[in-house]
Amino acid sequence: MKIGIAQINSNIGDFPRNAKRIMQAYRACVDAGAEIVVTPEMSLVGYPPRDLVTKERFVSKCLQALDYLADETGDVPLIVGYVDFHDFIQPGRPLRNAAAFLHQGGVRQKIWKTLLPSYDMFDEHKYFEPSSECKAFNFGGRRIGLTIGEDIWLEDYIRRPIYQRDPIAELKDDGADLIINISASPFHTGMPKHRASLLEVVACGANAPLVCCNAVGMNEQLVFDGNSLVLDADGNEISNLPGFISCFKVVDITERGSEAPSMRSIDVEDVHKGLILGIQDYAQKAGFGAVTMILDGNVESSLVASLAVRALGAEQVKVLVIPDETQAVESVCRAIQLVEKLGIEHTNISVDVVKQSADLVLGEILTDLDHPLVDQGITSRVRAMLLMAYARNNNYLVLSSANKSDLSIGHQFIGGDSSLGLAVLSDVPKIIVHKLANFTNSEKELIPKALIEREEEASKNSHKYGNETVPPYVLIDLILELYVNYQLSCDEIIKGHGYDENTVRWVQRKVDLNEWKRQQAAPGIRVTSRAFGMCRRMPTVQGFID
Repeated sequence: MKIGIAQINSNIGDFPRNAKRIMQAYRACVDAGAEIVVTPEMSLVGYPPRDLVTKERFVSKCLQALDYLADETGDVPLIVGYVDFHDFIQPGRPLRNAAAFLHQGGVRQKIWKTLLPSYDMFDEHKYFEPSSECKAFNFGGRRIGLTIGEDIWLEDYIRRPIYQRDPIAELKDDGADLIINISASPFHTGMPKHRASLLEVVACGANAPLVCCNAVGMNEQLVFDGNSLVLDADGNEISNLPGFISCFKVVDITERGSEAPSMRSIDVEDVHKGLILGIQDYAQKAGFGAVTMILDGNVESSLVASLAVRALGAEQVKVLVIPDETQAVESVCRAIQLVEKLGIEHTNISVDVVKQSADLVLGEILTDLDHPLVDQGITSRVRAMLLMAYARNNNYLVLSSANKSDLSIGHQFIGGDSSLGLAVLSDVPKIIVHKLANFTNSEKELIPKALIEREEEASKNSHKYGNETVPPYVLIDLILELYVNYQLSCDEIIKGHGYDENTVRWVQRKVDLNEWKRQQAAPGIRVTSRAFGMCRRMPTVQGFID
């Protein structure tokens, strides 16, 4: 049997666009000899739809689009992910996360998702009723076990075991000899390899070939990396689809796999691809004609500008160079040099007149301006005001460049130029920023190597922020990894990992006290396992002491 895998990029709630892309991929796969065509989880809807599914006509319009796809389906079946109503034969939530098996003009099978994730960024239990049983069905001489997303995720591969059912075991008991999984599995560092390892175990456990079609694109700050896989019954890789691009492939599942799934991926390269895809999708799906940002010559802004050019092309990136009295001439020169290397449009403007006016007014209410962050904050907000006016007038998306390390400890100005638009690096720690900058230079030096080396060296030392001495970034990032990503307590970090108690508690206090700032920051692009906002939802104000 030849399976067509349509790794498509869906836009949440855009049923006409999604249906068109599904049908284009379906016809391409049929022309290439597919006997079944598979699309990702919620391919017709876009994942995650969140509260959009509660709108009165949302599901009805989804079902209309499904009927259109069914009408267009011929002798080759099409598997589509969508949202359906719960029939309410028994009490439960109003909707279903569903898959439809479309064949010869009709909907021949409807499958409900069994395991509904409700942790980290997932909240499916809020909307959907799980399936009460897992049954296989016959087609083309095969007994097909059709699963959705989490249905194949074994307890050993989830951080917190939470399920009492095993859909794969139920399907195996029902005689399934082919497992198909339609998936919307989000990307974070290490996930492609982790997912491939899971699929290998599932195929071996089911003793059946396994086809996993994963979504690609960015929706709601989540990047979906694709990396769809086909494995034989021994868990060996028959074929795979590339990561971070929409594509299709027809695979003969009767072939023997040659080796265990390799997922030839490198974390830094994957993060680089994920950020490019995130910028591209966010700008295009939100309807922005181009992007703009302030380029100030540091590593972060230089990296964001380089990523934006890779995502959208130089003609779609417009930057402002806005020097102020705190900025070295060298930084401005670097910004201009990068503009020339990237071939992007730039405008030089001065904030001096506006800043002087603000200082004059503030002088009437602030008799003593002795805190350096107050003055820096005024400058940052003036820059933000000018940038937003420029962006709004031209329908440009603003890109900001604050990194995860600084956002974690509150080192950003609310209403400043680091809290606008799309925060490209908001889930990228400072140390990974340096690695990304070096990776960006792998083909051509865009960001001065000497600048990256200087910032790498500086990250190993303490530095001043306002009147405060801040621990080295290398230390902050290691502690953040344990406290935020792995959710360890201060005592576990101090005693179990040997870090200095004062430093650990300083980082912990900074992270907890600055939740209010992060909740006012721009949305970002998730690339780690615990991004702020979607994956780590904390009270704005709380009194718990760890």
